[in-house]
Amino acid sequence: MVGVMKPASALGADGPLNFYNAVIIATDKEAGKRVVLLAMDDKVISGRNVVKMNTNFVEAFEAVNAGAEGFIYNGKVHYLNAAQPRAQNAIFDVSQLDNKLPKVGIVYNYSNASALPAKSFIYHGYQGIISAGVGNGNMYNKIFNVLADAVKQGIGVVRASRVPTGFTTRDAEVDDSKYGFVAAERLNRQKARVLLQLALTQIHDPIKIQAMFDKY
Repeated sequence: MVGVMKPASALGADGPLNFYNAVIIATDKEAGKRVVLLAMDDKVISGRNVVKMNTNFVEAFEAVNAGAEGFIYNGKVHYLNAAQPRAQNAIFDVSQLDNKLPKVGIVYNYSNASALPAKSFIYHGYQGIISAGVGNGNMYNKIFNVLADAVKQGIGVVRASRVPTGFTTRDAEVDDSKYGFVAAERLNRQKARVLLQLALTQIHDPIKIQAMFDKY
């Protein structure tokens, strides 16, 4: 994957160099042993770990929890760690879904937050809800009660966080096992939404969904 932060008409446009670096990565034999990679700002970042940390700067993309996979110097990739084993076969088959993944929404928590967004998702038949919580995925009490009831209705609920770094850990400050919640672990709320959509194409058991979040 490759992108740009500045248009071609801007001073210091980053597009040509990013594209050049992407070609270098794509033609590197070591890259084929790795997962999806992003080429931005002379960095090589895994798709799983990358987070956009700035709205405008060319160094906007970072792997805040894990660090970059490597860097590009003088037209060559320099990796910082060994390649991790990757799946040889497709994990999720969405070819029969007619491009329609299960509907999953994101609910934000804050002081005196309304539960109306969560109730609206439930009313409109959403199959999953991501809670973007405070700190370690904590929820405002009104939202907590609605999402606890949602689990009883068979809706997948994942606790993620608004915080840009760190993990949302299972059974830490919230008893996930008791309420049937899934902890997002290292994934932020946006990535948790994508994984929950994919998971719901196969299963609805929160324990099995948690296993997916632990692995992927």
